[in-house]
Amino acid sequence: MSEPIKRLPDAELEVMKALWQADAPLTRAELEEALAGNGWAGTTLLTLLSRLEGKGYVARDREGRGYRYRAVLTRREYLPVESRSALGRMFAGSARNLVAAMAETDGLTDADIDELAEYLARLKQRHSGA
Repeated sequence: MSEPIKRLPDAELEVMKALWQADAPLTRAELEEALAGNGWAGTTLLTLLSRLEGKGYVARDREGRGYRYRAVLTRREYLPVESRSALGRMFAGSARNLVAAMAETDGLTDADIDELAEYLARLKQRHSGA
């Protein structure tokens, strides 16, 4: 992907999540079934797929009279974009504010805190070149 990856609108992200969860490319009917909870018309799904294809995030391959859709943009490639966006929008760009919010709502167990501490220690070690 030559263009920088931008945060997806919520509806497009829902389509991408359905494609990422699939073991293989999906037909439109399979996508409609996976996204049934959204209550979208078939034309809405086709519009979203067309937008994602235009961005280079989804590709379609002909199969019979229809197509199978697959994600070109991986979840791993996209996750940092969404993380930076949420951190900026919700926590003024501060990772400390994120952790503080989780701690203040009793969202962190002792095991979570230990896991974070170990991860941060490994991260610090990598950054210091040790």
